[in-house]
Amino acid sequence: MASAPFGSTLPWSEPSWYTGRPSPYYKESHRKLRDFMRKWGEEHIAPYTEEWSEAGAVPPSMYQECAKAGLLVPIAAGKKIPSEWARYGIVAGISPEEWDGFHDMVLWDELMRAGGVASLFIGLTVGAPPLLKFASKQLQDKIFPEILSGEKRICLAVTEPSCGSDVRNLTTTAEKTPDGKHYIVNGEKKWITNGMFSDYFMTAVRTGGPGAEGISMLLIPRSEGLRTRPVPVIAGPLSATTYVTFEDVKVPVEYLIGAEGNGFKQTMVNFNHERLWIAFQALRGCRIAIHDAFQWALKREAFEKKLIEQPVVRYKFGNMGRQIDALQAWTEQIVYELEQLSDTDGARLLGGTTALLKVESGMVCKYVAEECLKIMGGLGLTKTGQGARIESFYRGVPSYVVPGGSEDVLIDLGVREALKLMRQAEKAKSKL
Repeated sequence: MASAPFGSTLPWSEPSWYTGRPSPYYKESHRKLRDFMRKWGEEHIAPYTEEWSEAGAVPPSMYQECAKAGLLVPIAAGKKIPSEWARYGIVAGISPEEWDGFHDMVLWDELMRAGGVASLFIGLTVGAPPLLKFASKQLQDKIFPEILSGEKRICLAVTEPSCGSDVRNLTTTAEKTPDGKHYIVNGEKKWITNGMFSDYFMTAVRTGGPGAEGISMLLIPRSEGLRTRPVPVIAGPLSATTYVTFEDVKVPVEYLIGAEGNGFKQTMVNFNHERLWIAFQALRGCRIAIHDAFQWALKREAFEKKLIEQPVVRYKFGNMGRQIDALQAWTEQIVYELEQLSDTDGARLLGGTTALLKVESGMVCKYVAEECLKIMGGLGLTKTGQGARIESFYRGVPSYVVPGGSEDVLIDLGVREALKLMRQAEKAKSKL
């Protein structure tokens, strides 16, 4: 049975279940979250995005507003929220027991739609999960009250100037002091999102020999010897992209995440949610762009016809719509599968698939951004007015293509993982 439509009625501007069509994935709590986030975003974010972009930063007070609304808890946790985190506040009053991967998807969809502030949380989204999944309870009890209350912030520091997708060959070192009480960290990290305002750096370091087995994860507090400087990027300054230098930074051994030598595995597990989260944002970015292009096509006249009356323009919209809805369906299928699997099985069975989903997200973004810009004409090149959101989306497309792994690397990963699963399946069948 269809329900009442929510949001825009322009084609492909909202997910199909927003339009009232039935879906097996979404319950009343998902609608409750959607309604809350739409209202909250339109009140606290949408009116200020242009001002923040011009200033090159989101005010620190905004982060506190997010904490008060309970947003930091699910942003840090992802699809599963520990029950004890309820004391920090849960967005829209949804309990940790109710929260699932589709709530996570709705949250990011609406944050992205509101605009301007999604980049404020990237550090928390990718920096907190290793702490949650692998750190000692003692370290968790110290750090989580600080970062979930908004008092302090965290980011993930893996990428290096000469080491992007090739994580196995990172060179930042962490050597134990003779008394065994501290690590001394030396090295550099680059393109670290949110690093400029972070207090903690969840850092992949080399504690052993070459290759993946020598990598560990270490939580490094901002302290003497740790320096940060901004890295200007194509999408703008709001993400606070950072170059981090570690020069004899002294870190207590208690800040080691899990055991030495597990850092590569911990990083790979973290990548799955990061890539899925990129797909969430890409979807809403595409929907924003096609919404604004449709509005323009319905009123703009050229050659004595409205643009939407031109077959070539309808052809563009049809091709964009089919790709956006296909990406939505694939994303929802992966979210559903992850809900049914443990983290370990999810990483094993869906790591390659999630990598390919992230690639597809970037490709759809590139197509939609370019087609919408062509429909808008000169307005699509303008940073103000009716084409502003499309111009911003077009400029930001590399933010969906490059982070989380480059296209070529992830396509190869997807094939290798598929072949690995095929061989495992053949081996299992041979034992029957």
